[in-house]
Amino acid sequence: MSSATKTHYPIVMRMQGMHPRNLAGYEKHRMRSGGDNGHCEQSPKSPNRRLLGSETWAQDAWDEIQDMRHANHLLELEQLRRRRRKTELKNALFRGPRDPWRATRHGPLREIILTVNKEWFDKDLTEFLGESGPTREMQFEMRAKEWLLTNFGDDCVHARADLDETAYHIHAVIIPRAVTTDGRRMLQPAVHPLIRSYEKAQDSVGEWFAEIGLQRGERRKQALREALKHNRKVREARANGAADPGTEIALPEHRDHVSPRKWRESQEIELATRDKVVKQAEGTLAAEKSALADQERTVTQRQQEAQSVLDVAAAVAEGRVDIGSDTDETVRQDAQVDTTSPVRLLFGRALEVLRQRARKEARAELDDEFTQIEAADAALLEIATTLPDKARQRLAQARRSLSLPLNALRRRLSRARSDDVGRGSDEKT
Repeated sequence: MSSATKTHYPIVMRMQGMHPRNLAGYEKHRMRSGGDNGHCEQSPKSPNRRLLGSETWAQDAWDEIQDMRHANHLLELEQLRRRRRKTELKNALFRGPRDPWRATRHGPLREIILTVNKEWFDKDLTEFLGESGPTREMQFEMRAKEWLLTNFGDDCVHARADLDETAYHIHAVIIPRAVTTDGRRMLQPAVHPLIRSYEKAQDSVGEWFAEIGLQRGERRKQALREALKHNRKVREARANGAADPGTEIALPEHRDHVSPRKWRESQEIELATRDKVVKQAEGTLAAEKSALADQERTVTQRQQEAQSVLDVAAAVAEGRVDIGSDTDETVRQDAQVDTTSPVRLLFGRALEVLRQRARKEARAELDDEFTQIEAADAALLEIATTLPDKARQRLAQARRSLSLPLNALRRRLSRARSDDVGRGSDEKT
């Protein structure tokens, strides 16, 4: 593989503060018995393994810190007695033991995480050791243990390799023990140069892991310092009126190192928020679709009603509505509308008035014609008295053949008059 195409993988080292009260939660996560374990495989190919420290390291560390507190308190009381500081002695007895570290937001302990990009572990070893030799995980693990012991010694109370997550990585816990000039046992992170200077720690791991093909990560802080120094000189030269003060350099982008747990929490919150927004949008869209469907149904119904009105109006205008017979049935057949529709409301009363008027006119004409027939019949009877017997007999036979239709017509007129009387009384009530 040529150097032009060779991929460089940086060694990743993270160091973050830790309080003694966090030891119990740390152990729960190590044992996968509590906390956020969603990113861990349920059945990994190889189990996680302890590299440094005892199985009971967390309890041992807690007990040691408590011993520090009480030993320091006894030492303080003894010194106050020797110096005969009665008031201070009384206050110290009342106050009780103190924490054996200076209060800071980071905590007195340190957790160190060492890893490399997953691709580096997945590649073969031919470029280093040929076809046989230790795996990259074994090489990385061996170098990590040596680096921890060389730089922190017995203060590295715990180290383990996690193999049930995406990439192989190593966790370590540092208890920075120190003894003050007056004999107190304290936790002082600054006792270790690599904890005192994060840049030195990055340089150290870069040099230590270079033998297995890894390199130091980007020197962001150094680049930031150099950029700030350069820009300050440019601004000073510009203020002094220099002919060519130069140009300022863009500062490197700041990156916050976020723990995997916090990153997963932020991702879960983001996904939950996104799901909530999507559900709200889906609910709003469904409500809008429902409202639009209701509007379409309303518009369609009104169009049908308007068309029905126009159809009935056209039928009335063209004389296709038989108002002399059963007009309601004719309107329903011609316009195909329900009696409860606006067509009924608009035209029902008008059609009823027209129907009653037509009935009255038809019955008046029929009454006149029936009166004329009765008068003609009476005239025939009067003429029959002057006719011969044969002619009178034929006329009588003709009158008998006409009596049945005339009687039926008379009964029909009588029923129609009684119906009009009843309808008129109903309308009055």
